[in-house]
Amino acid sequence: MEEHLKIVEECSKSGHRILKVNSYYLHSKYDPIKEAKKFANSHFKKNFLHILFGLGAGYIAEALYEKMTEDEFLIIVEPFEQIVDGQNENIQQFERTLLFKGQNKVHFKQIIEPFVKKFGKRICFIGSPNYENIADTYYRDILQIVKDFIYMEQVNINTINYFSKDWQRNFTFNLFFAFNDYPLKILEDYFDVPVIVASGGPSLTKQIPLLKKIRKHVVLIASGSTINTLLNYHLEPDFVVTIDGTIRNYEHFERIKLKHGHMIYSLSNHNDIRKHYHRRAFIFNTNMEVQTYAKKLLDRNIDLLLGGGSVATYALSIANKITTGSIALIGQDLAYTDNKSHAEFNKNFKVINKEDQTKRGMFFTEGYNGDQVLTDYPFFLMKHNFEQLLKTFEHPERIYNCTEGGVKLEGYQQIPFEQFCKRFVNPKKFPPSLTEDIFSNRTIEEWKEFFARVKNEIGKHDKIERLSQEAVLLLKQNRSKTHFDPKILRKLEKIDEKLKPLFEEGMMSLIVQPIINETFHNYLPKEKESKQEFYERVFVRSLNLYLRLKAATTESKIYFKRLKRMIETKIKLLDNEG
Repeated sequence: MEEHLKIVEECSKSGHRILKVNSYYLHSKYDPIKEAKKFANSHFKKNFLHILFGLGAGYIAEALYEKMTEDEFLIIVEPFEQIVDGQNENIQQFERTLLFKGQNKVHFKQIIEPFVKKFGKRICFIGSPNYENIADTYYRDILQIVKDFIYMEQVNINTINYFSKDWQRNFTFNLFFAFNDYPLKILEDYFDVPVIVASGGPSLTKQIPLLKKIRKHVVLIASGSTINTLLNYHLEPDFVVTIDGTIRNYEHFERIKLKHGHMIYSLSNHNDIRKHYHRRAFIFNTNMEVQTYAKKLLDRNIDLLLGGGSVATYALSIANKITTGSIALIGQDLAYTDNKSHAEFNKNFKVINKEDQTKRGMFFTEGYNGDQVLTDYPFFLMKHNFEQLLKTFEHPERIYNCTEGGVKLEGYQQIPFEQFCKRFVNPKKFPPSLTEDIFSNRTIEEWKEFFARVKNEIGKHDKIERLSQEAVLLLKQNRSKTHFDPKILRKLEKIDEKLKPLFEEGMMSLIVQPIINETFHNYLPKEKESKQEFYERVFVRSLNLYLRLKAATTESKIYFKRLKRMIETKIKLLDNEG
C-alpha cells in the first residue's frame, strides 16, 4: 500500500497545514480546526475508549483529546509511518492517548486486548475523513479486529455473570474433595509417550478407527463431554478433564462409570461430578485470584493452569505438563463442520440449520484446509485462547493439530493424524500405569486443622455481613437529598478500611470484583452532570453495592457452613475407623 502513497502538504484558507494523499484531502481545505472540533463533537462519547483510524495532521486527535477526562482513553491508528513523522512527539505529550503506527495487526491485537477488557462494549471506532479510501483493506481489518474483541469480551462477561453463583458453590464444596485428592503436580513429566487430546468437535469421529489401533501405546485425554462419544466407541480415556460448573455438564457425567480412567477436575467444576466419582482424582485450579487462598485452606500447593474459556484448552495444558512426548489435538473443530454442532453421541449433538446460524450470529472464517468454515463468537474466543496458550509453552514444537477439519489454529503445526501416529507412536512402547498409593491420604489431625480454617472463614463472612449492613443503615440515615453528611462519609470510609483486607483473599475476592465492576459500569457519570445528579448517582450506586455485597456474603456463608458439616462427618468417620 505504501509504495503507491503520494503525500502532498498544502495550506488551508485559514492558514493551517493540511494533507492530501493520493488525491484525497484528509482535512477541510477551508478551516481544518473548525472541522475537527465539529467532528469531535459528533463522535466523542463519555466513558468510552475511542479508536481513531487516521492521524492526518493531528487536528481531530487534538480535538478529541480536549474533550477527554480521566474516564476516557484515545488510541490513534495511523497506517502510514511517513504521516506520523514530525508529529509523533506532539501526540506523545497527550495523556491517556496512545499512537499506533504501521500495519502490524498482530501487534495491534496485543495492544487492544487489555483496553477491551477494561471498557467492554464502551468502544467508539472513528474513521478520519477519507482514510477508508486510502487504506481500505487495513481499515476493514482493524475494524473487524475491534468488533471481534468486543464480541469475545461480551461472551466472557456473560459467562462470568451467568456462572458466578455456580462458582461460589462449586469452589466451596470441591474443597472437601480436593483436600484429600492428588495434586496434579505428581504427574509432571510422568509419561514419555504421545498424548492424544480428544475434543468433541464433528471431526472427531473420522479419527476413531485409527485411535483404536494405537490406543494402548498413547495416553488419551478426554475434554469434558467428549467422554460420551469415546465410551460409545469403547474407548476409555486415561484421563477425563472437567472444569464446567453447570448442571448441563453434570448431566454428561451422571451415568458415566470409569473402570480404569482417572478424573482431573478444577475447583470450578460441578461438585456433584466429583461426588459420584468414588476414587481419588487429580485437582488443579484455573483462577489466579484464589490461588493463595486455596493453598491456605487446603494446606497444599494446587497447580494453577493456564487455559481459557473451554475445557479443551486446559486439557492441552495438562497434556503439556504430564508428558515429554509429542501431543496431538483431534476433534478440535471450533466450528460447525458439516453443519454439525458436536461429534455424534455427544449429548449436545444437533444439526445446524439457518435459524441456528442467525440466532447464534454465526459467520465464516479460515478453515483447517484453507477453506471457509462456519463458526461463532464463543468458538472464536476459544480459538483465540488456543493461539495465546501455545505461546506460553516452552516447547510448542511438540504440539500438532491433527483435527483435519474446523478452524485453522494460527501457530499450530498441522499434519494428518495418520502421519502423527506413524512419526511418534511406538507400537512396542506402553504408558506406565498409575497406582492408588502414589500419594498418601490425609490424617485425622489434618482434617481437624482443615475444619478450624473453614470455621475461621465463616467468621470472616460474619464480619463482612455485619459491616455491609452497617454501611446500608448509614446511607439511609443521610438526610440531605443533595450532598453527603461529612460524619457519615467518615464512618463509611472506616467501614471500607475494615472491608478491604477481608476482600483481598478468599471466596470474597471472587464474589466482590464482579459486583464492583458491574455496579460501577451501571452508574457511570453523565455528560455535564449536575451536583444533584452526581449525588443521586453516587448514593444509589453505593446503596446498591453494599446491598449486593451483603446478599452475596450471606449466600457464600451458607455454602461454607455446609462444608463445615461435611468435614465434621468425615472426622467422625475417621474417629470410628481409628
